[in-house]
Amino acid sequence: MKERCTEMIIKISQTASNVRQSYDIAGKNFNYQGKAGSVSRLQNVVLANSHTTIRGVYYPSRWVNYIPFRYLFGKENLTRRFRLYRNESSYGSIAFSKHGWMKSFYVISLNSGETFHCYCCAKGTFRYVSIYQEKKQIAVLETYLCVSDDKYTHKLYILDEYDQYAEALSFFAVYYASLTFSKRFHMSRGSVSQRAWSLSRYNDKYDPTWREKNFPDEDFFGKINLF
Repeated sequence: MKERCTEMIIKISQTASNVRQSYDIAGKNFNYQGKAGSVSRLQNVVLANSHTTIRGVYYPSRWVNYIPFRYLFGKENLTRRFRLYRNESSYGSIAFSKHGWMKSFYVISLNSGETFHCYCCAKGTFRYVSIYQEKKQIAVLETYLCVSDDKYTHKLYILDEYDQYAEALSFFAVYYASLTFSKRFHMSRGSVSQRAWSLSRYNDKYDPTWREKNFPDEDFFGKINLF
């Protein structure tokens, strides 16, 4: 059996919340700093280290994408759109696709031709994003909903044969965290425990056994010391 590559377990730790939204992104031989907008979730999102910068720039969707129930006429609404740049070269885009009753997912489109669909699901004290390329699940992003000082922790598990997409998927993790979890200009301190359940026609895209099957020596809290 092929040994799993631990560098494809990436931890995204929010290090600042309130007037700054910053993140440490760390795996084996994989380290970035992340930053999201301090005022709005539509501000630029940046991942950077000493060699590489990936920047996401918001651009507005056409007005028709905000028409409610447009999916009843077979139309897709694309919102939350960001263009991606890697070291100032065009890299791809991310958008949120609403295309049916309780049917939505995020779409990552890279200029190299790859497309990923990201399906969100909430189960108790965790939120999950199952990431697919075509019909194959290649990664899962887990977010623990019990937090201190509104600073969330996320963990990204990627099949080792898809390690070339670690940068793009890590960028998505910060983009998603900024849109979904970041609190701006808050006064709260201390720990909060939360629970959530989602209603989606894509809930079957979440396989509760996927991580255990592909990363048997690891769970969110870490059975082994990776970092």
